[in-house]
Amino acid sequence: MASPAVPDQLLPLYVVVLNWNLPADTIACLQSLQAAALPEVHLLVVDNGSTDDSLHQIRHHFPDQVELVALPENRGFAGGMNAGIEVALRAGAGSILLLNNDTVVESTMLATLLGAAQQRPQAGILGPAIYYYDAPERLWQIGARQHPRFPVPVNLGLREIRRTGGQPFPADYVTGCAMLVRREVFEHVGLLDPTYVMYFEDADFCQRARKARYEIWCIPAARMWHRVSLSANKVKPASRYTFAWGRGRFYRRYPHGRSPTLTLSYLLLSTAVKAGGDLLRGDWQPALWLWRGMLDGYRLRPLRGPVLGVTHE
Repeated sequence: MASPAVPDQLLPLYVVVLNWNLPADTIACLQSLQAAALPEVHLLVVDNGSTDDSLHQIRHHFPDQVELVALPENRGFAGGMNAGIEVALRAGAGSILLLNNDTVVESTMLATLLGAAQQRPQAGILGPAIYYYDAPERLWQIGARQHPRFPVPVNLGLREIRRTGGQPFPADYVTGCAMLVRREVFEHVGLLDPTYVMYFEDADFCQRARKARYEIWCIPAARMWHRVSLSANKVKPASRYTFAWGRGRFYRRYPHGRSPTLTLSYLLLSTAVKAGGDLLRGDWQPALWLWRGMLDGYRLRPLRGPVLGVTHE
């Protein structure tokens, strides 16, 4: 056993990082993980069909320390992560950390997550506190919780962290940007649903884990930083369509709040507001793909719009 503080069933820990044409971000992420200096932690990079020199750069910086899986094509976030999860499970992973490549982690994050998992054997999924890279004290995400009356989950933030005194607290969802998952969860509920491609595959996975009676916990003391832009950048049609499609599909399959009708009403209203904002700025194409994505997803139609990207923005 690598550490007396971590039980055997959580080890070895495999960290799966997905790369697509962002070698500099991936290298910075891996360097932050190496700073943890924990034994029985294996770093695994899945290259999602990059068209640049990502493979060469990653191999050059980590000739022996990182396992690299090169996919011939971009399989999306869920498909790419699943390729890494399968490799980790075959290698005997006791737990797997799914991690965005455009992140850096605190040197103690891995140990903190593993320690929290040890203390909570009922926890199947654990998530850290994720802060903005460009505003290191500003929280981006930590988790969300369903509300019996609201049509969408309520995001938990600094108020919940202060309320709990910085101690771990349960949630219904954590983001796929960073989630520690016990091996048995994958064995019982399966991998990420690849039909989502990107966006909401993490929420779907959390739903399936909870239905299998696994708990989800947020660990505020485990900290990391995500390179999320704080500016209102123009949204690409591919990203807008894929997000809207995933959201429509997810809430059709898992209605929240008092009734499916309330959930649908919220989706229609929020889509109209966002599309209206696009039109006021003269961006008709994102508005069009937003509506198409929401309607296609809610009707459980297959993806038929532009699809691009591999990370949780």
